[in-house]
Amino acid sequence: MSRENVEVVRRAYEAWNRRDVNEAAELLAPDIEWQMPPNLPDAETWRSSDEVTRGLETFLESWTELRVEVHELIDAGDRVVALVRYSGQAALTGLAVEGAGVDAAVWTLSDGKAIKVQMYGGTDEALAAVGLRQ
Repeated sequence: MSRENVEVVRRAYEAWNRRDVNEAAELLAPDIEWQMPPNLPDAETWRSSDEVTRGLETFLESWTELRVEVHELIDAGDRVVALVRYSGQAALTGLAVEGAGVDAAVWTLSDGKAIKVQMYGGTDEALAAVGLRQ
């Protein structure tokens, strides 16, 4: 099942890059818990697919363009570690923004749906969360 989990996460990022929040939401369990990275101001935790959809739509409003480049998806059984880099253009200022490094998220999946997404500002914590680094 873990290879299928990697594909679910890949499809979610592809939908995100197309700004198709609804398609991405189809890959989420109705009672998903999505934790934004703690290094963001006003980091939130969303606790349903509806909250995630609204949160991501609001977040995307701040960008005229936003892309997530997937560097690697690491199969960790019922979890997938996504190593990604963000880039885009801010809607308010028009400035181009590119992530300073690789960010990470740990996706937990069950029955082909994401049940939890924990975002991190870097890779070490995410890899430690799945036992791949101390």
